[in-house]
Amino acid sequence: MGRDLRRSGRRGVRVVNSGERRRTPVRIRYLLLLFASLVLMWVSTPEPGTDKSDLPENRSEITDEMVPVKSSLDPPIVPEIRVGRIKRGDTLYGILSELGIDDVSIMNLATADVEDVNLSRLVAGKTYKVITVDDQVVEYQYEPDDTRIVSILFGDSEPDVRVSSIPYEIETLSLSGTIEGSLFRAVEKIGEKPSLALDLSEIFAWQIDFFRDLRKGDTFTVLLEKVYRDGKLVRYGDILAAKFINSGKKYSAILFSGSDSRSDYFDWEGGSLRKQFLKAPLRFRRISSGYTGRRLHPVTGRIVAHRGIDYAAPARTPVQSIGDGKIVLKKKDSVNGRILKVRHNSVYSSAYAHLRSFASGMKVGTRVRQGQVIGYVGTSGRATGPHLHFAMYRNGRYINPRLVKVPRASILTGKELETFRLIRDDRDALLKEAGTHEMVLREAGR
Repeated sequence: MGRDLRRSGRRGVRVVNSGERRRTPVRIRYLLLLFASLVLMWVSTPEPGTDKSDLPENRSEITDEMVPVKSSLDPPIVPEIRVGRIKRGDTLYGILSELGIDDVSIMNLATADVEDVNLSRLVAGKTYKVITVDDQVVEYQYEPDDTRIVSILFGDSEPDVRVSSIPYEIETLSLSGTIEGSLFRAVEKIGEKPSLALDLSEIFAWQIDFFRDLRKGDTFTVLLEKVYRDGKLVRYGDILAAKFINSGKKYSAILFSGSDSRSDYFDWEGGSLRKQFLKAPLRFRRISSGYTGRRLHPVTGRIVAHRGIDYAAPARTPVQSIGDGKIVLKKKDSVNGRILKVRHNSVYSSAYAHLRSFASGMKVGTRVRQGQVIGYVGTSGRATGPHLHFAMYRNGRYINPRLVKVPRASILTGKELETFRLIRDDRDALLKEAGTHEMVLREAGR
């Protein structure tokens, strides 16, 4: 039967005679149905090893489990840190009770001994920190010394005490300066603190009198550590090495720890800088009257012998014993004022007169160490102004302190000397690079 094909008025639409029906072949319909069944079976089949009991009965079912999502708009929890200062009479109980800590917890803390730290021992003037979150105390911090931080953590359980080291930044650098007037001014000129001048004077106290011996043009170079915390200078650390050229003579000091683990300063050859006597009993002062057989006494107006050295210094300046020894005289009279006499050994003794006051604990029989403060400069006795009259004796007779020559304390030998030389050469190279520095992270006490 032929087909009557006509064009309709709409282009591209094909119309068949109304007497005929267009049929899809049976084979094509069967193949489509088979393909759809296979796809459905593949989707509904669980993976190998999957327990069917773990599958929901209806795959379209939505569970009630909610997964919390933190919004980026939620404000972060910021701890609040408050800083307080220990006042005289403050106690651990008083501080913690004001923070709302219960009495039982405070008493347990007060009697606790954590890493040899007594929590109840507070030092007036030191600071403490209280850390809170949402007005709840979570931590109390206190530094019992310059090396440790004590932290008490508060929570739902008993307070937890922890002791940690204070983190410091150690800067190692070399500096140099030139004497124009005094050591203090030379140190200040290179931007450093007066305490550095004091440290230098102590190191070379056996070799140089830092008033009488200094000359314009003298130079010094120092390899030292600076201790920082949070970017702020806390103090000077060790002076690792130093050189001082005084009147053309070079003095060297190298810090070294021997077999006894005691650190001390040694010269270039490995000899200890420490000697039996200091060069002077005061760190910084001026000599107002030297040792002489004839001097016009400023009070009596008579010419008399002056068997000692007068050091002019401000009142209350600390006076040090020039060596180890025992106090054999302590008195006050109209001439010498307050005076102390120290016997150092069977040969040498020293005396300190016109003191304003004696240091605490000074009495006849008291043993003193070299460099220990034994009194303070004053005007007691026959004195026109604050000064110290210093005298020395050999076998009970006056001697000129400036002419006393004593041997060094010790000298390195053997393997210690070999180790010392390696350290010496290394630090000497760094001394020659004055102005350079190196930052090193270090914990206190290490």
